[in-house]
Amino acid sequence: MKKRYHSYLKFLIRSGIFISLLFNILNLSAQEKCAVPKILEEREKKYPELSTQKFENWIAEKQKLKNTTSQRNQKVLVQIPVVFHIIHNGEPVGIGGNLLKSRIDRQLEVLNEDFNRLNEDASETLEEFQDLAASLEIEFIYAKQSPDGTETDGIVRIPGSQSSYSYQDRGILSAESYWPAEEYLNIWVTDLAGGSLGWAEFPVSNLAGLDAASNNRLIDGVSLDYVYFGDNPESPSFESKGRTATHEMGHFLGLRHIWGDGGCTVDDFCADTPSASGSSTGCNITKTSCESLDMVQNFMDYTNDACMNLFTQDQKSRVRTVIENSPRRKSLTESKGLEEPPVFNRDLGLTEINSQFTGSCSGNFSPQITIKNQGLFMIKEYSIDLYVNELLTETLEFTDTLESGDEKVVYFPLLNFIETAEYSISYSLNLEGAFEDDRLENNLKTEYYQKLQEGNLPYKKKFQNNFDSWFIRNADQEETWQQFNDAIGVPFYENRQNFGQKEEIISPIFDFTTIDVPELSFVFAQVADSIPNRVSIYASYDCGRTFNDLIFSNNITDLSTAYQVDSIFTPQFRLDWDTVKIDLNRLRDQESVCFNIVAENRLGNNFYISEFNVEESTKKNKEIDVLNWKNINPLFCDEELEGILTVKNIGRENISNYKLEILDNGKLIKEYIINDEVIVSGQNSEVDIIIPQPQRENGEFEIRAIINNEEEEIINNIYVPFQINCLEELPPLRLILKNGNSDNWFEFNPDKDAGWTYSSNNFAVNSNSSYITKESSEDWLLSPLMDVSNTNYLGLIFDLSYRKALRQSEKFEVYISNDNGKNFNTLIYSKSGDSLATSYGNDITDHLTWRNEFIDLSPYVNRDKIRLAFKVTHDNGQNIYLKNISFFVGQSPPPPFPNVRKSIVIYPNPAKNDVNLHLNLDVAEEGFFQILDMKGNVILEFKEPKILNQFISFDVSQLAEGMYILRLRTNRFSATERFMIQK
Repeated sequence: MKKRYHSYLKFLIRSGIFISLLFNILNLSAQEKCAVPKILEEREKKYPELSTQKFENWIAEKQKLKNTTSQRNQKVLVQIPVVFHIIHNGEPVGIGGNLLKSRIDRQLEVLNEDFNRLNEDASETLEEFQDLAASLEIEFIYAKQSPDGTETDGIVRIPGSQSSYSYQDRGILSAESYWPAEEYLNIWVTDLAGGSLGWAEFPVSNLAGLDAASNNRLIDGVSLDYVYFGDNPESPSFESKGRTATHEMGHFLGLRHIWGDGGCTVDDFCADTPSASGSSTGCNITKTSCESLDMVQNFMDYTNDACMNLFTQDQKSRVRTVIENSPRRKSLTESKGLEEPPVFNRDLGLTEINSQFTGSCSGNFSPQITIKNQGLFMIKEYSIDLYVNELLTETLEFTDTLESGDEKVVYFPLLNFIETAEYSISYSLNLEGAFEDDRLENNLKTEYYQKLQEGNLPYKKKFQNNFDSWFIRNADQEETWQQFNDAIGVPFYENRQNFGQKEEIISPIFDFTTIDVPELSFVFAQVADSIPNRVSIYASYDCGRTFNDLIFSNNITDLSTAYQVDSIFTPQFRLDWDTVKIDLNRLRDQESVCFNIVAENRLGNNFYISEFNVEESTKKNKEIDVLNWKNINPLFCDEELEGILTVKNIGRENISNYKLEILDNGKLIKEYIINDEVIVSGQNSEVDIIIPQPQRENGEFEIRAIINNEEEEIINNIYVPFQINCLEELPPLRLILKNGNSDNWFEFNPDKDAGWTYSSNNFAVNSNSSYITKESSEDWLLSPLMDVSNTNYLGLIFDLSYRKALRQSEKFEVYISNDNGKNFNTLIYSKSGDSLATSYGNDITDHLTWRNEFIDLSPYVNRDKIRLAFKVTHDNGQNIYLKNISFFVGQSPPPPFPNVRKSIVIYPNPAKNDVNLHLNLDVAEEGFFQILDMKGNVILEFKEPKILNQFISFDVSQLAEGMYILRLRTNRFSATERFMIQK
C-alpha cells in the first residue's frame, strides 16, 4: 500500500457507520459535507465488535484471496434490486418532494452510467488517470416484486411523519417505509435537515463475532435529499446531476472518501487513488497536495457533480469484494426482487383488508372482503368462509365468472356483538369444483373487531393489576403492552430488532358533552435514550374505527424521566415518574371519544404508564396568580416595605384588569387596581408595591390577586411574614446548626409550604423541594443584619449539595440588601439544574456530594449595613442542602481547616518569616491574643472585637529563633499553642 497502515488508527476516530454528506448548502465550499468522524465514533463506542480495523482486515484478506484466484479482472455483471421510498409532505406527485417518476428514472440511469463507466463525461477524465478508471460492472434495476410477492414498479410514496429528517433521525426515516434489506436496496428520498445531501449505511463483514451487525438491518440503505436527486439545474450551490446518489452508493458498497478523512498520512485503502490533504470542492483539476496531483474527479470526493466522472480499478476491486462477501450486499444479488412475481394458472386470492382493527360502539359489524383473480385462467366456482373467534359462522358460495385480473367485493350479513370484547374475524377463500388453487398463502385474512366499553367522566384509571376495559391492538403479534407491577408498559428493551414496531392500546369511549373543560393527564416513565421511543396519543370520534386526530406527541414534549441505563429500566423512585397534562377543550362537544396510545419502538428502553385520567380542568378562563415577591425585605426597622410582585396570567384568556390586596391580620391595608395593561395567557407581569410600616413587631401579610371570572371571584394569594429585626452583628458570622438552632437567621415560604429545615444527619439545612408540588414555590433564608462599616474585605463561603433529577431542575440564588438592609435589590449568585448539581440521579442517597462555594462580598462593605437572602425555587425534584454558611473577614476563601479536633491551629511549625493562625470556633465573640517567649514575657498582644473563623497571618521575621507560645482567650474559651521559629 502506498499509504502507511498505522495511520489508520487516526481514521478509526474520524469515520462513521453512516457516511453522510452534512454541509450548509448556502456555504458549500466552506464546510465539511460528511458526518463521518462523529458517527464512526458513536458506532465503535456502541458496537466495539464492528470496529473499522476488523472490517479492513477482513476485506484485505478477501481481496488477497480474490487476487490469488485470478478473479480481479473477470467481468461479471451483477444486478441489485432498488426500491425508492419517496417520503413527502403530502404534496401531489410532481410537487416538492413527491418527485415525478421521470426524475426517479433519470437518477437510476445516472447510477448505472456512473457504475459502468457509460457516463458521457468519462472522456473528460484527466489523462493521468485514464488507465486507472474502471467499470464496476453493477446494474441497479427497479425491484420487480414486492416482499409479499406482488408486482411492483419499485417506487413507494409515503407522507412522512416529519417535515424533514437529520441523520440523527435515520431510524425514524427508515421506519416510514421499509423493505427487507437482505432482499432490497432501500433508497429513501426526502427533505434532509441540517444541510445534508445524503448518507449511507456502511457495509459490515461476516466475521465470527460480528453478529451485532444485524442491529442495523432496519436502517440499512441510502438516504438522499430530494433537491439533489437526479437532474436538477435549480439545486443550490451546484447543479445536481445525480452524483450525490453515486457518491453515497459508493459508501453503501464499502468505498471511503479518497482523502481517508484525515489527510496525507491517512488511507482510503485503495492504492491507485493519490493521497490528498483533504476534500476538494468546485472543480480545480490542477489541485495538488501530498506531493501529487489530487484525483478531484473521483466520485468519492466532494467536488461538484459536473466535475465527477470516475471510479478506479482498486475501488472496483473493493466494491466487488464487498458485493461477493458482505452480508446484506451479497444477498441483494440473489434477491427475489430481481425476478418477475410468480404467475399461476389458477390463483384466487384475498387482497388486504381495509383495517386490521375495527372499533364500534353499537356492536354492529358488517364484514366485507375483496377477492381478486391473480391467475391466468378464469375462475367460475369459489366460496368464502367467515370465522368469528375461530368458529365457522357463514359460508358464501359463488358461480359467477372472474376473468384474470378481476376483483370483487364480498359482503357478509351484519354481525351483532353484545359483549364488550375483542373478536377475531377470519376470511378463508376456497376454489370449488374440479380445480385446486395453485397458491394458498393469499387465501386467508384476519381482522379484529373491538366493541369498546363506555367510560364515565371524570375518569381515573390506575393500571395496578389489570387492563379492565382497555383493548390492546397487537398488529405484528410481537411483544406488546403488558402489566408491570403497578403500571402497564411495552418491553422494548427486549425487542431491539423490531425497529418501528407500533404497539397500540385503546381506551373506553367517553361522552365529552358531560364535562365543561376536559383535561387529559397520564403518568409515565422512560429513560433518556439517544433515540427515545415515539409515543403518540390519537383521538377517535367514530368509536375507534379511525384515529386521525393527533392530540399528543413526544416530538414536542420529551418523555424522558430517568437517566440512561445499560439494562432493563424499571421505575423505582418518585422522580422516575412524571405527568403530562393535555388541554382537550376543543373536544368538549364530542359525544363519542376514545383514545389510542401508540408506542413506537426506536430501539430504546421500556416505556411505562401508571395512570390515565380525563377530568375537569382546574384552569379557569380568567385567573391570575401571585408567583413571588422581589426586593421586599420582611425584616424591617423603621421604614415602610417596598418591592415588586410578580403575577402570572394562569387562565385561558388574556386579562386586562385585576386587583391586588394587602392584608394584615385579615385587615385590608393597601389595594392596587390594575387596568392599564394586557397580560397574555401564560405570561408574567410585575407590579411595584409599597406596604405601610406595620404597627406590630411581627406578623404576616397576606397578598391577594383577585379577578372576576364569569361572575365568580377568583383569589390566589401568598404570605409574607414580617418582623422588626434591627439587631446588628459584626462579621465574622456563621449559621449555627447544632440542635437545629438557627440563631438570628430567619426562614419562610410565601406559600406556607415546608421551608428550610434542619437535617441532623448532615448537620445542614435543606430545602423541601421534594415535597413542594406548587410550580415556582420558594424557600427563603435571611441572614442577620451585619454592620460592615469598618470592614475592608468580606467573603461568604458555604457548602452546597444538590442531586439533580433528570426532569426536574431547582434554582438556588443569593441576594444582597446593600441599602442598609431595606430591600434585596442585588443578585450576587444564581445557579440551577446542571450548573447547580453536585451529583445526578433520581434516587435519594444518604451519601451527599458537596461543593464549596465562595462569594466575594468586598464590593458591598464600607457602608452601614447589609443583609443576605438565600432563595430556592422548587421544581418538585431533589432537596438542596447547605452547611458551613460563614461570613469571614477576607477577600479570598481561606484554605481548608486542617482535619484536626482543635479550634485553633498554627502552621507552619516551625516557621521562618510568617505564622498562620487558623480559627474555627463554634461561637463568635471577642478575642484576646498574646505571643509570649518561654520566660513568659509578652512579645505581642492585640484584641479582635469578634473572632470565629478567621485566617490570620503574623510576620515573625524579626523574632529570634526559639520556642514561643500563642495564647487565646474569650469569655468562654481559652487555648494555648506552642510554635517554633527556625531561621
